[in-house]
Amino acid sequence: MKVCRFQPFCRFTAIISAAVLAMGLLTGCGQGKEDKGGGDSPAKGRYVEENVELPIQDGEEITNLEKSGAGNPVLYSQTESMQVFRYEYKDGQWERTSLDWAAGIFDGQAVYIQEVQETGDGTQVLRAIDEEMCTHLVRGSDGKTGEKLGIAYLEQPGEYGFPAIIDMQIDGGGNYWMYDMYQAKIVVIDRDSLEVIHEINGVQALSSMQRVLFGAENGDMAVNTEEGIFTVYSSDLTEKGTLKAEQTESGQMCNDDEENWYLISETGITRITAGNETSEVIMDGSMGEMSSSTNYTAGFISGQDHDFYALYQQAKAATYSLVHYVYDAGAPAVPEHTLKVFGLSENQTVQDAVLGFQKTHPDVKVEFQTSGKEEGITKDDIRTLNTELLSGNGADVLLLDGLPTDAYIEKGMLADLTELADGLTAKEAYLEPVLRNAAQKEGKIYGMPVKFSIPIIYGDEQVKAAFASLESLKTYVEEHPDQSVVGVAERDYIRDFLFQLYQDEVIGEKGKVDQKKLTELLEVELKIAENARTEAFDDVETNELGMGVASQIFHQGIFSNAGSAAILNHPNSISTDPISGMPDMMIPYAIMRQMNLSPDTLNDFYIPEGIVGINQNSDQIERAEEFVKYLFSAEVQEKPLDDGLPVLEAGLNRLKEEVDSEYAQSLGASSSWNIEGEAEISVDAGYPTREEVEDLIAKCHTVGRPAIQECVVWNIYQTEADACLRGSMDAETAAKNIAQKVDTYLAE
Repeated sequence: MKVCRFQPFCRFTAIISAAVLAMGLLTGCGQGKEDKGGGDSPAKGRYVEENVELPIQDGEEITNLEKSGAGNPVLYSQTESMQVFRYEYKDGQWERTSLDWAAGIFDGQAVYIQEVQETGDGTQVLRAIDEEMCTHLVRGSDGKTGEKLGIAYLEQPGEYGFPAIIDMQIDGGGNYWMYDMYQAKIVVIDRDSLEVIHEINGVQALSSMQRVLFGAENGDMAVNTEEGIFTVYSSDLTEKGTLKAEQTESGQMCNDDEENWYLISETGITRITAGNETSEVIMDGSMGEMSSSTNYTAGFISGQDHDFYALYQQAKAATYSLVHYVYDAGAPAVPEHTLKVFGLSENQTVQDAVLGFQKTHPDVKVEFQTSGKEEGITKDDIRTLNTELLSGNGADVLLLDGLPTDAYIEKGMLADLTELADGLTAKEAYLEPVLRNAAQKEGKIYGMPVKFSIPIIYGDEQVKAAFASLESLKTYVEEHPDQSVVGVAERDYIRDFLFQLYQDEVIGEKGKVDQKKLTELLEVELKIAENARTEAFDDVETNELGMGVASQIFHQGIFSNAGSAAILNHPNSISTDPISGMPDMMIPYAIMRQMNLSPDTLNDFYIPEGIVGINQNSDQIERAEEFVKYLFSAEVQEKPLDDGLPVLEAGLNRLKEEVDSEYAQSLGASSSWNIEGEAEISVDAGYPTREEVEDLIAKCHTVGRPAIQECVVWNIYQTEADACLRGSMDAETAAKNIAQKVDTYLAE
């Protein structure tokens, strides 16, 4: 069986999905220059960020960041008419020159310039790609004229077309080093004969954005020859040693002397030395823009005094930013205050907000920590967390998703946020039903979701109506014993979706499980699974299905069915999809257009994302409140992330404008099916229309029922329900086991 649930792609730039490689975070110091001070004086010295205003004018697109022979940052840009500009940053000012010769060389041929490399003597080499994906090199040395380099290797198509050159460097002898992604090798082209003089096997890049080749100040080359290993070559192709560095898709390296190389990644800026197994983080990534999920590192160079420049691209916003990293000997090595934030799983919006908050509060370091577990949060894990919270040693701010919030409220562990919420809504318009009732009791608010998702349901109207209650669904399934009400679906989806729908019927207000109702629920699940072709998923890997990962079991994974596109073959069924951003709308809305269907909300549900609360025992209540307020500010709520919909009205309405953006126009998605016994399905989709987005926003104003799960109860239910759905236990026994275990846990 071949299943492809959702594959986003950019129509103009081929990007292959990459697995992000984790790099261990080491404790680092800056340059070994810190002034330790005397007595109790705090240590001094760390790298700080300075934003550099970009010089790019309207109609120009940044191509790449380079370094001049004088050691200054250089930006190259291009226009649609093939005009190329060079900007050099001197003494805090940008100097602009035009490479007028570049456009004339291609004589009207449609090409896209991918980068401009510059040698120490001022020679400029442009790497461009044409409509047939053939790479061209153009060279100019006097600023007035240029020549197209006839490199035979680039013009010889292979099995997959012309060589896919995604990276280029020029060594100290002027030779051209290029990485061929299809062949996973580096070819070295002689600058004069233009013939291949050497080939080096490299790692297989997983993305056209991944860099595997970097040049040094002295003309050496660092090549990613093995996983985690860069081999350094001199200009005469002699191996000089190796660097140990785990490369990520957006990682970049630079060099400022023969000995030291520097890697920028989410971890921060790391100093690496050839032949040395250890490395040193000289700037903590949690204090810089490199760890922002909206930033892709598009360029990284060293300055003239152990400083660095990083060019960041914000793809969705179609913007760039240039940041200067400077060592400040007077800055505290570690901010005076530390605010601790804890959640069971990662949260993009909160992580990015940490960076923004630290910029406006330089005396505060915000540490965002998670459980470190993808799944299987146990009673012992929760017990340990509870002990820390009660002792005053726990986190100051909590993300309550999956945690026993009701118990925390009853034990007085959470601060009352009602006054804080009133202050927010008095100044700005929020979706108040979403903001106020995710974690409230007796009119008081103890937690507020930073973002939310909205599950939609579409399909046969009679089947949709049947899902209104457990009793109506039970009746419909009994009256239609051979019909699949969910088309093709995994057992996990049936198990989780139905429990979330009817949880209030199965578990009472005080957590008491109604065994009879739970038995009925499991029996209905068994009957639905019989017709849903669940066996088709038994031999398919989770990552092939595009399912919600384990860390999302409290969130949209509940409503996400890897088989939802099969409604095209089963029109008398329903599908559900959680919408946390506009890309989530692409496939389901394309299907609905094809079938002339309309989406509805699902039992008034919304899915809280990042329910933020404050530890009542924290000794930093005021600082924690400031951070919580910042999470609901326009700066955070309007950031173009797809990990949830904003609860701020202005942020939600901004999504209408996103439809017309360059990012939206260039993004596409596909979903394909090839399951034995099913008609083949293939769906291609673009961004949703403005009308569809406006309709979704209107629906967001109608929901007010949070879809919330407490992780330990959830895991108990899943374990026993799995045994039932796979035939090793009957429904009555499974319900009895669940009731006993849940009651025991809640009694603790």
